[in-house]
Amino acid sequence: MLGGGASAAEPLPPPGGPVILTIAGNIEQTNAPGEARFDREMLEALGTASIVTRSQVSETPQTFEGVPLRVVLERVGARGRVMKAVALNDYEISIPLDDLRYEPILAMRIDGQLLTPRDKGPLWIAYPRDAHSILQDLKYDARWVWRLRRLTIE
Repeated sequence: MLGGGASAAEPLPPPGGPVILTIAGNIEQTNAPGEARFDREMLEALGTASIVTRSQVSETPQTFEGVPLRVVLERVGARGRVMKAVALNDYEISIPLDDLRYEPILAMRIDGQLLTPRDKGPLWIAYPRDAHSILQDLKYDARWVWRLRRLTIE
């Protein structure tokens, strides 16, 4: 497992604070009927990472800080080929789990500032766009889901 934290074999505790991410579908660990619900503290406890990169909305590099997406999916024992990502505004896109090879993160902060629903938060899927030229494409830009609220593993 990347970044430390608990394994999928350990029971997933219930969130103590507001739920900011729900994962459903083909997962082994749940803490609600058919779902794994996470608050900010639970996600941060899995281990954090950062990426310095440009995005489609910023031509200057920014520091994205959050939890590696791979670690979150490992924690719930996700099994599948695709995850459907849904945002607070109901934007929805299917992302191949093969994208994990690029080590995207669930960003909670940009340049040290906590993301809120007003500014693309509480979670934003961020890819290391500058590290891989293939990621500098509209196909991948569409997978930078801001205001992420739900992942469904298929």
